[in-house]
This record gives sequence, structure tokens and C-alpha cells, in this order.
Amino acid sequence: MAEQVPDLSLVRRLKAKGRYEEAERQLAVWLEGDPDSPRLRFEMASVLDNQGREQDAIPYYEAALAGDLDPAHRVDALLGLGSSLRVVGRTHDSHRVMAGALEEFPHHLGLKVFYALTLEQMGNFGDAISLLLDIITESGKAESLDAYRAGLRYYRDHRHDFRPQT
Repeated sequence: MAEQVPDLSLVRRLKAKGRYEEAERQLAVWLEGDPDSPRLRFEMASVLDNQGREQDAIPYYEAALAGDLDPAHRVDALLGLGSSLRVVGRTHDSHRVMAGALEEFPHHLGLKVFYALTLEQMGNFGDAISLLLDIITESGKAESLDAYRAGLRYYRDHRHDFRPQT
């Protein structure tokens, strides 16, 4: 049976207007009545994250992911958790979450971008650049890239073939 979730249009409207504290208060009321709701936990994590309160958001993301989230919200929760972990300096945990999320959702561009940020923060610049080049060449719609796609793909695949002259 599907989880009964309150009408979240109020929270969406508040978030759209940047009124995160009000959205947080409304979600807190709903969570009092249904503290185990994965969807409400996810929404709370998102509101806290939007306020720059990543440390507070992390337990809500984790609790939401422990429940039965639909795939669209699950991928957003994984991305949010991985990003929040990176922001608070838990880079290796971020890497673990993001790598697992990409196994589950291998074509999700947002995950790939945020995973590249994690790789960069870990000092893994080459893989971060390769991943970003992959995103650009495979999904970029800008006509100005058309003439360069083949070259960018080549550089993505052969980055290590080039050595500086000494």
C-alpha cells in the first residue's frame, strides 16, 4: 500500500518563494503525526539543505533512504545526501553514496555532476574532468560544442596519453 503523504503543494510554494523556515515548520508538524514517513523525511532534508544546513539534513536523508521512496525521490535523496556529506567534509562517505547511486541510476546527469565535485574534492582531478567531459559530450545541446564533440571524447578517453615536454 502506498504511503499517505499530506498535500505537499504548500511546501512547494513556500520553497519556491524562499520561505524555507515556514516550510520547515509545516513539515515538522506533519512529521509529528507521521515520524516514520520516508517522503516527509526527504522533504525535510531538502528544506534543511536549501537553507545551508547540510549537517542537519544528513540524518533526514539517511532516514528517508532507509524507507520506501519512489525512484524519483530516491535519486534526489541520494544526490542530496552525497552532496551534503561532501559539503560537511565527509568526502569518503560522499564518494561511497555517490558511487552507489550511480550504479543504481547510471544515466542521471545530476548525480554525475555532483559525483565529479566529490572526486575533485578528493583530489581525483583526472576522473572528475573525465566525468564532466563525458557529461558535456554526451548530453550538451549547445551547437557551439558540435564541432568539438569528437575531440572532447578523444581527450576524455586518452587524457593520460599526453605528457608535458620537459
